[in-house]
Amino acid sequence: VERTPTPSWMADRLVQIDQNVHDSVVDITNYITHDLGHPCHAFDYDKIMELGGEIIITQAKPGLPFTTLDGEAYETTGREIVFVNPEGTIIDLPGIKGTANSSISEETSRVLLWIESIEPRLVRTASMTHAIRTVAAQLNEKNVDPNLGDDVLAKGVELYTELCSATVASEVFDEFPGQEKTASVTISAIKIEQYLGISLKTAEITTILETLGCTVDVRKEPLTFTVHPPTFRPDLTIPADIIEEIARIYGYHNIPSTLMDTPIPTTQPEDTNFTLEHTTKQFLAARGFQELYTYSLVSEEIAAESGYAPEDHLKLQNPLTDDRVYLRRSLIPSLSEIITQNSREKLSVFELANTYQPTETKLPTEELQLTIVSNEPYRQAKGALEALLEKLYIPSWSIEPSDSHPSLKQSGEIHVKLPDSKKAITLGSIGILKNGWFAAELAWKQILKVSQGHPAYEPIPKTAPIFEDFTFVIPDRTHVGDILATAHKADTLITNALLLDQYRDSITIRVTYHDPLKSLSSESVEPTRKKLVKTIEESYNATLKGTV
Repeated sequence: VERTPTPSWMADRLVQIDQNVHDSVVDITNYITHDLGHPCHAFDYDKIMELGGEIIITQAKPGLPFTTLDGEAYETTGREIVFVNPEGTIIDLPGIKGTANSSISEETSRVLLWIESIEPRLVRTASMTHAIRTVAAQLNEKNVDPNLGDDVLAKGVELYTELCSATVASEVFDEFPGQEKTASVTISAIKIEQYLGISLKTAEITTILETLGCTVDVRKEPLTFTVHPPTFRPDLTIPADIIEEIARIYGYHNIPSTLMDTPIPTTQPEDTNFTLEHTTKQFLAARGFQELYTYSLVSEEIAAESGYAPEDHLKLQNPLTDDRVYLRRSLIPSLSEIITQNSREKLSVFELANTYQPTETKLPTEELQLTIVSNEPYRQAKGALEALLEKLYIPSWSIEPSDSHPSLKQSGEIHVKLPDSKKAITLGSIGILKNGWFAAELAWKQILKVSQGHPAYEPIPKTAPIFEDFTFVIPDRTHVGDILATAHKADTLITNALLLDQYRDSITIRVTYHDPLKSLSSESVEPTRKKLVKTIEESYNATLKGTV
């Protein structure tokens, strides 16, 4: 080649795309890359010969140095495709950027014009690892058509001959292993009409596709098109792709607008009630709880804190990060992690999200859970949960002692009696974590079954209730909820029993007496009062403060 200035028509076009202008020998490769869409590279032939006269294509080992043509030094990480000489020196980072030891310089008089097509994934890995973002890398990592190599080489020979008075000094070397034809796509005329809503002539469909470079075979009965996309259109793989191209070339604006014959279906997904979700979240937020959105993948340590062994979780083969690889089976550890990382002394959080329960042969079962974790006093957090159940108008719920939840101690299950049925369903579990925090995990699907959406009508009573407070000294580790349930069932006149206060080993409960048919007096409830005190003292080894 002769070193000649870049002609103005080429220089102007390169400047318009923010490319530096050098001379014809260098700029021809940049021009062809942008003009035809496939990168090419010019080596200094004499430098290649001085380096051993061989280009060996290999995958680099870690720690090999190389310097790009702009003078920047790098070391390989072991994931790059590189060109090396017989001594193992890197002489090119192919598909991305040339190296200084083989690049064009002012003394270059012989050029080796080279085009390569490399696995896009490997180009992307090397380019991102070393932060070398060139036009060549951006094209090659997007699966550029290797069949463009013929056109690129022919254009390069033409321009070097025309602008640099080049003489072709060798035969063409062409190595194309693994060459495959693009897969054909078969589509019926009926499907095209169904998607577009209009009927196009066979000749019009064929012309549109052939204009895009496709080869089309037509079968008349039934009318079917077999489309063979060109190699530079690897995105055409299914019938919908072909229909989209037909619509694009025909013109979306030419497709008539037609109202649907029937209303748009409004089928609501099962086990979904967005209004109830909104009500639940707003209520908890108003009670001072913070809503969280945590990652569904957890670490081995967090998976173990759920009470299930890590091997009993589903493990992803290709996780986004190396430390979080397990699909969680409980939200409690994720919420506890957030509270631990937060500097606030008192914090209550909740989340409504899926857990993933493994199955033997199918995808995991996704179970939507409403989970609450709080490091505030147990009674305060439990009271907020009970208030939520009342807000959702869940009737006849009770808490029964249970150790069914693997990560909770001193736990219980929330049961709800179904209307007009002796059966009860379990909403979820409530209890204390090993660090003393309050936690509750409820199955949202079960909540949807029993939530009424509105309160049940109760007529205003014609008689007045009587309220009395009792203070009992109770043994350590006595369940207060059991005492309240026992008090409620002690007599038919007792309609409610609430915990008012607790101090050390003493609790104060408020009992409501009511008879809908007649008014009560202190004297008329005396037998019930004595029965209540006797039942609690005998059942729980408790002692009443005062006398009845």
